Amino acid sequence: MAETPRTAETEPPGSPPGGSPGGAKPPSYVLLAALACFCPVWPINIVAFVYALMPRHSRQQGDVEGARRLGRVAKLLAGVALLGGALLLAASCAINFGVFQ
Repeated sequence: MAETPRTAETEPPGSPPGGSPGGAKPPSYVLLAALACFCPVWPINIVAFVYALMPRHSRQQGDVEGARRLGRVAKLLAGVALLGGALLLAASCAINFGVFQ
């Protein structure tokens, strides 16, 4: 008998339609965005956290590529928030401790 191709009806339950290459789900970077929330760059880190939560919904809808794209945006925004927070803290310490007098 000839083997039938896999369709959405024959895929295991819980797997997204079309599947993802290698079966691995795309990362969402929630922990990195949560860590960025402790930095003093509040508008950017809140947006990073929101973007980090969005890939889960995209994966559930079957949009694996969209989930990857949202994860990359969340990683970029969290990195910007962490770097900006570190720079602000360094500048604040330098000013308060008399480096620039």
